[in-house]
Amino acid sequence: MKDRFEIDFTKYTVPSRSFFSRDTLNVAKELLGAYIRHETPDGVVGGMIVETEGYIYNEPGCHAFVGETQRNRAMFGPPGHAYTYFTYGMYWMFNIVTEKAGRGCAVLIRAVEPVEGIELMRKRRPKAKRDVDLANGPGKLAMALGIGREQYGLDLLASPLTVLIPPKPLRNRILKQYGGIVQTTRIGLGAGRGDELQYRFYMREHPGVSFVVS
Repeated sequence: MKDRFEIDFTKYTVPSRSFFSRDTLNVAKELLGAYIRHETPDGVVGGMIVETEGYIYNEPGCHAFVGETQRNRAMFGPPGHAYTYFTYGMYWMFNIVTEKAGRGCAVLIRAVEPVEGIELMRKRRPKAKRDVDLANGPGKLAMALGIGREQYGLDLLASPLTVLIPPKPLRNRILKQYGGIVQTTRIGLGAGRGDELQYRFYMREHPGVSFVVS
């Protein structure tokens, strides 16, 4: 396991809208090392993104594949907005809309390294045995960061829930610290739903990744 990289999120900045309006897989990859910060009524929480998955409108694993519905409407809105949804009757998932409005693409944030507001995260995730386990999965991170129905459609560039990007030299150091980036197939999709597509990205040696390919 690599030593913990001390994240100074004060060096991060809010990206332009164009950062999210690009190709979904490029955004999914470049979000590794970015920072999610959420100003909640209970306190501020935040963490560094260490794992993502891309979802593109023309493949069956994507919610937009069936066309626009009440549930997925946020996916067809402007890039850089939140698309949250409830699944398995118990978990919220947090996605970031990508590409141009009307297209229906997004990046699922699968895992973050807890950095800010860890005590609050522990209260929200009391069963987690280690801090690194607080947000090492999409449902876990949504719970730890207080993301759910109320965050649906929020502008992540100008709301209490924001995404911040590190300067390139800092991001390069972070990726080097954790062995670079792995691109592999997504998790939890059944056969015929794009389970063979290599749309998942994670930091190779980060202990907060939800699942590591052996």
